[in-house]
Amino acid sequence: MLACIILSGWLLLAWIFFLWSRRRYYKAAWQLRGPIGWPLIGMGLQMMSPETFLQYMDGLSRQFKAPFISWMGTSCFLYVNDPKSVEQIFNSTHCTNKGDFYRFVSSAIGDGLFTSSSPRWHKHRRLINPAFGRQILSSFLPIFNAEAKILLQKLELEGVQHGKQLEIYQILKKIVLEAACQTTMGKKMNFQHDGSIAIFEAYNGLTEVCVKRMLSPWLYPELIYRRSGLFRLQQKVVGILFGFIEQLLEPIVSVVSANAHQQEQQRPELEMRGKSKAIFIEQVREHVERGQLSWQDVRDEANVTIAATFETTSTALYFTILCLAMHPCYQEKLHEELVRELAPTGDITLEQLQRLEYTEMVINEAMRLFAPVPMVLRSAEEDIQLQRDDGEFLIPRGTQIGIDIYNMQRDERVWGPLSRTYNPEAHFGLESPHRHAFAFVPFTKGLRMCIGYRYAQMLMKLLLARIFRSYRISTEARLEELQVKGNISLKLKDYPLCRVERR
Repeated sequence: MLACIILSGWLLLAWIFFLWSRRRYYKAAWQLRGPIGWPLIGMGLQMMSPETFLQYMDGLSRQFKAPFISWMGTSCFLYVNDPKSVEQIFNSTHCTNKGDFYRFVSSAIGDGLFTSSSPRWHKHRRLINPAFGRQILSSFLPIFNAEAKILLQKLELEGVQHGKQLEIYQILKKIVLEAACQTTMGKKMNFQHDGSIAIFEAYNGLTEVCVKRMLSPWLYPELIYRRSGLFRLQQKVVGILFGFIEQLLEPIVSVVSANAHQQEQQRPELEMRGKSKAIFIEQVREHVERGQLSWQDVRDEANVTIAATFETTSTALYFTILCLAMHPCYQEKLHEELVRELAPTGDITLEQLQRLEYTEMVINEAMRLFAPVPMVLRSAEEDIQLQRDDGEFLIPRGTQIGIDIYNMQRDERVWGPLSRTYNPEAHFGLESPHRHAFAFVPFTKGLRMCIGYRYAQMLMKLLLARIFRSYRISTEARLEELQVKGNISLKLKDYPLCRVERR
């Protein structure tokens, strides 16, 4: 009995000390009140479903005055969904590190630019940044044009000649991943002609595993997670992806086929190799030779770079095509610009891309409605002062910050009464109202803006221009019927089929 009393006393003292050590979090939560959540798991039960996560957070932001504080597990969680607060977070030198929950991603695929923290992030960003410069990106145009031709052949064969309704997202993912492998690793993988479905399923499986763990506080402890079915699924998909990345990192051997058709297909790749010192893999190899990076660093960066490049770009491009398929009036306006600026066939030049203003508008409007990365997480490395319209509040060091890009870019308080409709001219046209500079942040902004945003913009504009210059795409789906899933990159519960017609 005495032992039980002593043990209970020690447990009580430990609990009191734990609460006392976190008193600054409780003070902030009292001032910026949000949903209380359950002991130890916080909002875990309400947030555990990716299918309803974004809708749930939107409801909370209308019930409570954002920014507000709640809890994920035992972590203090600041929810942000307004441009003024987003600007403060993205421009703060104390908020450049990704949220602690990204450790679940880095433990799975490696600690690359997407997940790493300072000082590692600063060093790697400085070393890798030249591979995404404007001049180098323009040298990728032969690759982009070659992949656009393959995409059109696919649409012509399956959509027009066979008359099938297509799930275009699956086609786009292969094209974008092929372009990413060539422009970053210098290797042509021929995803259109082999059994590459396992790679795409592995990427999808990995993001779903990581998000489910983020939304399940009881799986945060490594000891518990490693005994779960989710961990076994992670091991399976990671094994597939690591094998794929090792294949990409093998020495590149230039093989010239005697077949003229094969030579034509390999020409863009050979052109890339002539400029290989500019691409990501060759630059990081030089850093390894100088001792600035290890080969493990290269594997991590290659894994994350390929995943981030293909996931976000293919997602944004797909939603743009889907929005245009659901809104033929804007598709016709886009076609008018493309007829005016581009020839029916042939490669698209950088100068032509820069003149496609309406094309950029339709892409931006799709990314506004369907943010490719719906929510990003940051961690406060020091105390920060956050200004709200009713005062200034101290956010303690260690607070996890969730920036809800998806709901902010659909908020009628920011974008007006048409905020949840697809209307490029109303939101990005010359007559559109002036809005806060951080109201539209599909690639984030500030001190840790996405390194590949210019790459994604160039590839999306070129592929979109080539598609809609030659084809008309339609679908029976309606905007209000789409059901989104909160994931690292935005997903749909069901992907509508589309019909392709030759113009």
